[in-house]
Amino acid sequence: MTPAAPSVGLLYNPAVPAVLDALGDRVGHVEVIPDRLWYDFGAGAPERFAHASDAIDELRRHCEGRRVVGHGIGLSLPSAMPLDAALLDEVVASHRCLDYEWYSEHLSMFLVPHGSIPNAQAGMGLPVVLHDETLTIVAGKVRALGEALDRPILLENSTIFSAVPDQDMTEPALFNRLHAETGCGLLLDLHNLYANTLNLGISADDYLAELDPGIVVELHLAGGDRLKGHYTDSHSRRTPGVVWDWAREWAPRFPNLAAITFEYHESYHKRLGVAGVAAEVELMRELADQVAA
Repeated sequence: MTPAAPSVGLLYNPAVPAVLDALGDRVGHVEVIPDRLWYDFGAGAPERFAHASDAIDELRRHCEGRRVVGHGIGLSLPSAMPLDAALLDEVVASHRCLDYEWYSEHLSMFLVPHGSIPNAQAGMGLPVVLHDETLTIVAGKVRALGEALDRPILLENSTIFSAVPDQDMTEPALFNRLHAETGCGLLLDLHNLYANTLNLGISADDYLAELDPGIVVELHLAGGDRLKGHYTDSHSRRTPGVVWDWAREWAPRFPNLAAITFEYHESYHKRLGVAGVAAEVELMRELADQVAA
């Protein structure tokens, strides 16, 4: 799965086609959020999913000649409820259409039980309790997702605004154990880690040193903003310098690193511009060369 140098790519959004047209083969992969390719009217709806056909056609055109990886936000693997079978079927169908090399989800809860509603949306990624029960829940769903897709599965470390006290293990320890039990890899979001150092006061060096370096398959880079005393992972700016410092220090230590991805939200495209995204791509290409060397 690992090329000589990690692939350099972008998280796909409606503004990215203009960047891909401008940069051509300097962008080696696109990362697709399949949940953005349909409208989900809820588990009780007579016709639950409506597909954004024009957006899918445009996406497929821009995937030609590029590697494609999937990045889900809806399955909520740590939630203490069964996998949403209908949503999983849609994810599998998107894979048949786009042929993901691997598929990632978040170590966050996006679904919560709420009375008779089987999949109530929390509105944001909620932190999880790091203990054996969570490990068992996530491991079972990772296995089921991997079997359904027949592709490697990664989990991403998430931004946390309110720490859960008295945890039984650290987040890196959970990722290490999850890999040992299921083969699940890690999508290491360095900007999420940066946000957590600012909001929670954790040590990035301690976090990264505790990770088994062999589990890291992909890096995410991004930029954010401060809001009401918190630093947010808003995907609104270029990657901060300190995050680039961590990337240059740690990426060469990850022997299975296969991709480096820049995330930004389309609502901030005017702020970044094609030139700003292009500058990020060039820095990622330099990093990929450093890793390969």
